[in-house]
Amino acid sequence: MITPRPRPRPKAGQEAVVPITATAATEHCMEIRQRGPVPLTGAVTRIALWLAGLHGASGPHGPATVAAREKGKKSMNLDRRIREAETRLFARGGLQPQESFLDLAAARVRLRVLAVGAGPPLVMLHGVSLAAAVWAPWLADLTGYRALLVELPGHGLSGPVAYRPGAVRDHTVRLMDDLFEALELSTAPVVGHSLGGMFALWYAAARPGRIASLVAIGDPAVALPGATVRMPLSLLTVPVLGGAVLRTPMPRPVYRGLLGQGLSPAAAAAAPDDLLDVLRLAGHRNGNARTVASLMHAIDGFRRPRPDSVMTDGELGRITVPTMFCWGTEDPFLTPARARASIAKIPGAALHEVPGGHGPWLEDSAGCAKLAADHFTATGFAPACSPP
Repeated sequence: MITPRPRPRPKAGQEAVVPITATAATEHCMEIRQRGPVPLTGAVTRIALWLAGLHGASGPHGPATVAAREKGKKSMNLDRRIREAETRLFARGGLQPQESFLDLAAARVRLRVLAVGAGPPLVMLHGVSLAAAVWAPWLADLTGYRALLVELPGHGLSGPVAYRPGAVRDHTVRLMDDLFEALELSTAPVVGHSLGGMFALWYAAARPGRIASLVAIGDPAVALPGATVRMPLSLLTVPVLGGAVLRTPMPRPVYRGLLGQGLSPAAAAAAPDDLLDVLRLAGHRNGNARTVASLMHAIDGFRRPRPDSVMTDGELGRITVPTMFCWGTEDPFLTPARARASIAKIPGAALHEVPGGHGPWLEDSAGCAKLAADHFTATGFAPACSPP
């Protein structure tokens, strides 16, 4: 048994040493603050202030509060830089998007939507690690619509989501249900690229009639059999590593190189600097990297998609919406030739092969816009005015 040593008596004129607990220190600190400023002259006061800070009781100047404030400032500054680059990008085409946010209850996420142009509504869904701004170079040619550029969860300035394997499809259906309700659309034509195309195809099979006409541009991610997972997307499927890659600061030339691997070197070369800035800065927002990494891990393995991500022949046969695929002949994830048999399972679907890779509108904006407008016109959704 250990017997505690008695505390020595203070010598004459010496201050007594009093043991301090975190609670006592905090209380003492708050008393001092209520009295007003006093010089920090005693060990008790100094330690009290320190401990109170550790326990979050140091008011507006405590370490936790200061850290939260700095984090908020950094986030606001990042969002401001994204918006500034975005404004410059759209201004190149004489466009001024209108921003709105939709709080989707069933999907439990807040989405950002940019509305551009005038005419019949056209919902546009971007690909993974991209944002609404990626459509800006195309909208100079795809005119006559009120384009509703939706930023998917964890992309651009939309809110985050924690995806889980086996649950992405169900969440996507709820997300799209909520989205159409929030936009007050009973039905609408849709353009989807890559991930956005896969979401649209899943939704078309699950909710016949909601999407009125569909253009899938580029391989629709891993929705169709035969699609592969390639670099740099393979890295994003690995837990922890995926988030770290997405958060890594990258100068424009490095980011342009990675974009070239995902889309095509020609598409990346054609991408304006402001578009690159929007995309690389958005990856640093709180929650974006976690969302994209969780999504990639949930839908894909390192080289192959998870089986529940790929649509079966029966599911493809349930897609009744008029569908047109605008597909680059050099798409690195799945060539149109290999996709042709699966597309034939979709009643009435058309496949148009175009020069380019995974982002063909960045390589031939006018050509892809004409194909899309012709398809929408033939299916009852002509633009408000004919493109020049």
